[in-house]
Amino acid sequence: MRKTAWLIFALVLLAATAWGQKIPAGLGVFGGLEIPVVQDDQEQGMTFGFKGRIKLLPPLTFEPNVNFASYGDPDIENVIGDPDGAKVTSFGLDAVIGTPLGGEGPSVFAFAGFGFYSFKIDQLDVDESELGFELGISPTFGLEARGRFVVIPTDGGGSRKSAALTAGINYHFGL
Repeated sequence: MRKTAWLIFALVLLAATAWGQKIPAGLGVFGGLEIPVVQDDQEQGMTFGFKGRIKLLPPLTFEPNVNFASYGDPDIENVIGDPDGAKVTSFGLDAVIGTPLGGEGPSVFAFAGFGFYSFKIDQLDVDESELGFELGISPTFGLEARGRFVVIPTDGGGSRKSAALTAGINYHFGL
């Protein structure tokens, strides 16, 4: 919770700095579905998060973000009791190539990023934290839709993979 509070504080500070300097920036909130890919131990769940935006270079915008996902309860054979779905918290930084800030009408952009992921299943005593990688392409109108593919490496050379479909709203300032 303390990390989340610091991230929200940093996003507000980013917004105030950008507003005062007239740097194109924004804040956003998003939510949607988290869909496990080739994962028998998880079911589809929900995701939501917060992000900041700051355009420092003409074609490049940076998005610090925090994301919270909860998978649905899995149906695992040979396990006594039904375990809860995993909870994933991530803190990341995406680099956006295109024009997600400013202008009216639709714009299309691509983004890639990295993050620190905490993966937790309470009842199975699993708690993994690793680096992840995300790729996606999305259109934005101030109202936004995104597709994202997330890969979280695990011990032993494997990985957890999921796709996220989110929609959100962004507030742009400093334009």
